[in-house]
Amino acid sequence: MNPVTDDPGGAPRGLRDVLRLTPRSWLGATYCLLAVGSLMFLGTLVGPIPASPVGWLINLAFAALIWVASLLLGSLVVKLSSLFQRIPERSRWLSISALFLVFMLLHNTVSSLFNVLGLMILVWVVTFVLGAGIGALSEARTPPVRRRYALVAMILGGVGMLAITGWVIWPGPAYQQVQVEGSSPAPLLADDPSQVGPYAVRQLTYGSGTDRHRQEYGADVMIQTPSVDVSSMVDGYRGIVGWLRTMYWGFDLGAVPLNARVWYPDGEGPYPLVLMVHGNHSMYDFSDPGYAYLGELLASRGFIVASLDQNFLNGSGASEIVGRLRNENDARAYLLLRHLELWHRWNQGDHEIFAGRVDTGSIALVGHSRGGEAVAIAAAFNELPAHPGDASIRFDFGYDIRSLVAIAPSDGQYRPRKQGTPLENIDYLVLQGSADGDVRSFVGSNQYDRVSFTDEPQQFKAAVYVHGANHGQFNTRWGRVDVDALLWFLDRGAIIPAAEQRQVATVFISSFLEATLRDQRHYEALFENPLVGQHWLPGGVYLSQYQSSDTLVLATFEEDLDLETATAFGGQISGDNLTVWREEPLALGGGALRNTVSVHLGWDHDRSGTAMYEVLLPQGLVLGKEDAVTFSLANNSSGLPSIDLTIEIGDTSGERARLPLSHIHPLPPPFSYRMFKPPLRVAFEWEPVFTTYTFPLVDLLAENQALDLESIHEIRFLFDRSPKGQVIIDNVGIRRAGH
Repeated sequence: MNPVTDDPGGAPRGLRDVLRLTPRSWLGATYCLLAVGSLMFLGTLVGPIPASPVGWLINLAFAALIWVASLLLGSLVVKLSSLFQRIPERSRWLSISALFLVFMLLHNTVSSLFNVLGLMILVWVVTFVLGAGIGALSEARTPPVRRRYALVAMILGGVGMLAITGWVIWPGPAYQQVQVEGSSPAPLLADDPSQVGPYAVRQLTYGSGTDRHRQEYGADVMIQTPSVDVSSMVDGYRGIVGWLRTMYWGFDLGAVPLNARVWYPDGEGPYPLVLMVHGNHSMYDFSDPGYAYLGELLASRGFIVASLDQNFLNGSGASEIVGRLRNENDARAYLLLRHLELWHRWNQGDHEIFAGRVDTGSIALVGHSRGGEAVAIAAAFNELPAHPGDASIRFDFGYDIRSLVAIAPSDGQYRPRKQGTPLENIDYLVLQGSADGDVRSFVGSNQYDRVSFTDEPQQFKAAVYVHGANHGQFNTRWGRVDVDALLWFLDRGAIIPAAEQRQVATVFISSFLEATLRDQRHYEALFENPLVGQHWLPGGVYLSQYQSSDTLVLATFEEDLDLETATAFGGQISGDNLTVWREEPLALGGGALRNTVSVHLGWDHDRSGTAMYEVLLPQGLVLGKEDAVTFSLANNSSGLPSIDLTIEIGDTSGERARLPLSHIHPLPPPFSYRMFKPPLRVAFEWEPVFTTYTFPLVDLLAENQALDLESIHEIRFLFDRSPKGQVIIDNVGIRRAGH
């Protein structure tokens, strides 16, 4: 008798019998589910074949083990579910309902997981329908009516699978270039810092001479170097994790190599020295060659550049499921200083190639991702007698590190005394992209805040935010996908082209090094206002927060809880018609906060008329024509266009001069980036980012020649040009040219 129908001829009695799945339909559905799930799993965990095929094979082996383990886990779940059936039905129903409620409560804080689960359920349903249809059609005695329904199921499942496949392949909405209306300052009259310089470039590598995976650090190495012990600075190197890593690399953390590839000018020198270091990436896909574009350019312009190999501290793909290294950024920093130790010895004559050719008084460290955090840690360690967490690790460095560059850095992976790394009297640049899918918010701005100036030499710090730049394209090996595990979901279409992103990096990094290591201070203007370099940069918007050591800060908003006191002794603050007036840290994306406090101001002409915020200067402050009013401003108005307002200064006799903010440029709207392709949800789409405005007093004098600079009394922000909005202001001050 046919198990589906009582009719010996096999004709179904009704729709319910037609839709009832036969064993063959179940088999087709489950095989299809397993096939699609396996393909998605392998595509995410294994990825393309990297520079080290051995690493790819290791990933493949671990993926196979996980695949087998998943089959065993499935069997276990089935057996547990049979035990679950013994629980009374009402208890089962209520317990599952409670779990669902908890999940719905939490899903806003784990939006990535919610996106993954939602899409996986959709894929499961579509795949199940497709497989069930295929299975039913494969039965030899399928009744005609059931065959028609099976064919419809297969077509619907197939169309659904094509749609999902197309969505997965689709990179996301195309990148939309943003332009901000405003003044166009005269271009900076200087050599294009991204153009190849006059020097022929030579290359070599140095390292252990015993590398198992790369000949350039093995038999072909030009200079052989010693090993270093960092075992006490890294967590997680135990048991099977340490055994697997030692098997792969041929050494453990007690004897890591000092490997690097070097680009240097063909000349006598001495030349400034730049060490570059990558961050965390698959250890099988070597990261250090990814900065060759920077190394070759800078060497042609007269810098010695070394890209350091720290791949042995990186993640290990699928095999990382059994465990990973943790809290290793102090080790990354320590290795940077040990490389500097080598360069000082070579410059003193330990190796003929570099003897006397290194300007050891002009050193810069450049780091990307965790490497961007590591360069700041290295600069702090450079001034210490011992490791802050272990005094038995003695330091004897004290090198002349003059400047740091952090590219999309992490912040807080290493926290001495459970605090951020402090830095004094060093030039600092941090670059961050608005479409970064790894370091999702501008946490590098916290390190910017922790840089302070106390010495006389002219120094500066800058935090440049690049619309549309992602995390990986600053390194030619990392690419467009910032988080491999989210490959299927990431919005990659909104990211600027790789060539443009690297052009941005070369312009800002080369300019910064020319300014700080070569004292070509005219390049500093690029960081005060990136518009002066728009003839070098790809079209787009660049926000730059900037502060120089010659800035007299009048209001940092850090001093106390009183909204009407300023930082400078004797300064006062007042406001009128404001709908928002409070002092608190700026909220970065994802719930993080900046280290510093700033003032949040809002206005609405329909509610309260024109609003004003005023900073009264201390008595006796005498200004000169070369000085300038400076402040940092962030747009906190989601969904509103660019904001304009008026800057006004006045003297004690009542004379005033005004200029619109758009004299420099209007404040752009916040840059939005979804991270996930529509229609998936995201945790946040934008965050307020500071940009610094500098108004030369000579420009304000042109508006009112009667203004007396020796008795300037107030700086006012008049919210008269945009009908409503919210902004955040920080570091109101005077840049004292020549002081």
